[in-house]
Amino acid sequence: MNVRQDHESRLHPELRETVMRIQAAGGKPAHLQTSAEVRAAFLAARQPLRRDAQDLHIEDSTVDARHGPIPIRTYRPPADRGKPLAAFAYFHGGGFTNGDLDSHDAIACAIARQAHCMVASVDYRVLPEHRFPAAFDDAVAVLSWLPEWAERAGLARTDVAAGGDSSGANLAMAAALALAHQVPLRALWLAYPIIGADFNTPSYIENAEAPLLTRARCQRILADYVGRPLDDGDWRAAPLLAQDLSSLPTVVAIAAELDPLRSDAEILIQRLRQSAPRSTLVRAHGMPHGFLRWLSTSPAVAEVASASLQALRDALAPALNPPHNAAPLQ
Repeated sequence: MNVRQDHESRLHPELRETVMRIQAAGGKPAHLQTSAEVRAAFLAARQPLRRDAQDLHIEDSTVDARHGPIPIRTYRPPADRGKPLAAFAYFHGGGFTNGDLDSHDAIACAIARQAHCMVASVDYRVLPEHRFPAAFDDAVAVLSWLPEWAERAGLARTDVAAGGDSSGANLAMAAALALAHQVPLRALWLAYPIIGADFNTPSYIENAEAPLLTRARCQRILADYVGRPLDDGDWRAAPLLAQDLSSLPTVVAIAAELDPLRSDAEILIQRLRQSAPRSTLVRAHGMPHGFLRWLSTSPAVAEVASASLQALRDALAPALNPPHNAAPLQ
């Protein structure tokens, strides 16, 4: 059995046909495309926002920043379910190039509903127009604003959390490190994060040719994002490079089995065992990178998302909820 057949056989049955169809579409390999080409393909394939009937209050707004306003979309859970547990800044994935408020709307809705948070989804600046550290600066600006938003909603200024998926998880973690002493977060939710710069981890070797995301593509993503050789100590671009992670709060990390980035999540949780012992690794068996895009159509994906968001809710309200054991999902 070759590598491709092995990955195909291990994909979750609910996603196998769809993922392999996307894989078979071919075209120029993503790691050979410029950020402008990647962005153009994303925009050409954009679909209109499709949202089920909602019980959330959703509103588009902006956050003031030094370079100009940052577009956000806020999601508030139903008032009849009690006060939200936290104000949550969400950063979408997309390799620092793709994604917007519409493309990741379903994930933001799930966080608001299942973790019972007020969510601010952030339309941060992306490549190729905006080079590093533009996206990082936007993440810092939004996290700096978050306590004020929490206070206006009747929460404590300390009732704040953040997270994201893939490159968005990178931004959430990097901004949390940058503001650890000004805006101490209560929790981070990181889905299949691209946060390290070691391309020889077990998952980078095992899943070098995984469906939807390859090792070569990850290398290209970070190279395009930084635009220069990555400095050994520049944790703003790869926050797992930070020597000290003890300032981080409880982290809920999702590790997809068939993802070159799986080891990044595993290493992060291992490093937090002493400083943030409630941190949780949610393993997504049979899942490729970016699987949350099927949150609305796959029960298996919804199950992984629910387990991670329950762990996030437990982290935000430990007095109300017993510790949740987010064991590997079968």
